[in-house]
Amino acid sequence: MTSRLVAEFAGVSTEPGRGVREGVGPYEFFTDEIVHVYLHDADFLGLMWLPGATTRFYFAYDSQTAPLYRAEATPVIELTFSQVDVALWEIDSDALRDTQWHGQVSGFSWDGSDGFDLTSFTVHLSFSAARMDARLLAAVPSAFR
Repeated sequence: MTSRLVAEFAGVSTEPGRGVREGVGPYEFFTDEIVHVYLHDADFLGLMWLPGATTRFYFAYDSQTAPLYRAEATPVIELTFSQVDVALWEIDSDALRDTQWHGQVSGFSWDGSDGFDLTSFTVHLSFSAARMDARLLAAVPSAFR
C-alpha cells in the first residue's frame, strides 16, 4: 500500500482546534489572522481550474452574513489547492436552474491526509491535493460576476 501525503495548509490558524481539522476540513476554520470562516453561511460561487493541476474555489458571504464573521471588508473566501487529482466530479444540471439554493454548501471535509470532499447544492467533488492556501478577498473575481 502506498503511503499518502498529508496536505499542507497556508493562511489558516495553527492554534489547536482552529485550523483545518480532520472530518470538518475547510468547511469551518479560522484564518491565520483569526477570522472565522464557515462555508455553511457562504455561497459557493464556483471554481477555476488552472494550469499545473491548481484549482481555486470561491465562496462569498452576503451583506447580511458578512458582519457575523467580521468579514464586511473581505466577504470573499478563496481556497487554492495545488497538485490536485480529481477522483469524482458530479454536477446536478437540474439543480442549476434553482437560483435560490445553487450556492448552498453542505460540506467540505478533509480526511486527515490529502483527500477533500466538497458537497454543494449543485456539485459533488472529491479530490486529493498537496496544499491548500486560504485568502480573504474584498471582491468577487471578475470571472464570477
